[in-house]
Amino acid sequence: MLTLRKRVYRLVAALALLCLALPVAAVGDFFAKKPYQNWSAEETRSLLEESPWATTLKLGGIQSAITSGDAPNNRGYRSEMETDPTISYNLQFRSALPIREAQVRSSQLSSHYDKMSAEQKAAFEASAGKFLAVAFPDRVVVSVTFHTNVEEYESSLRSYWASQSLAKLSMKVYLNTQAERLSLMSYSFKDDTFQFTFPRPKQVQPDETISVEFVHPKIDVIGPQRILQPFSLKKMRLNGEPAF
Repeated sequence: MLTLRKRVYRLVAALALLCLALPVAAVGDFFAKKPYQNWSAEETRSLLEESPWATTLKLGGIQSAITSGDAPNNRGYRSEMETDPTISYNLQFRSALPIREAQVRSSQLSSHYDKMSAEQKAAFEASAGKFLAVAFPDRVVVSVTFHTNVEEYESSLRSYWASQSLAKLSMKVYLNTQAERLSLMSYSFKDDTFQFTFPRPKQVQPDETISVEFVHPKIDVIGPQRILQPFSLKKMRLNGEPAF
């Protein structure tokens, strides 16, 4: 027979698991339950950063901040002097309607849409309508935005991605499905974001994954890495069809 303490422990553990599950369910399907005009700032941000159509990857490397000549001998102080440089990449399927709706909603929130005049709102809605009406029947567009906590890395990343071209990336960047490895069609770069355009896959299974593949360059202590980020088509469904 279970003791009272064990029963209470199991009850608390079960409630904790339930509490952990509830926010995921609530946040995870808001885009299917209400129009984008009603998304909160937090919901909009979550769709752009971590959702079926977007994810954020973090790359890191430990770097010693010791600069004195006898640094190798100062092992006793090394742990206190280390920093943790990181580079993150935010991937978004820009050809997916939910991402573009989140972009519009983000613009609404940042421009204080609710306080606009009727004329300003009408102009905004006309522009947003054209943006959302764009179709991508033959291509898939993926944008990648980088961030870093090291100022010098920012300029290195900009220099590297600005120097890239379709020819340079043709053997490094792919959109992968179960049956196809699709090569890059076009590449563009602006500020801290670069964009890949691929031909749309001819056929995909509703329960398979689709992955974006590219190579992160060596940036100081953060070495070169092949990024192969999968996305679940099952989770990317809208109205029963994969939306990407």
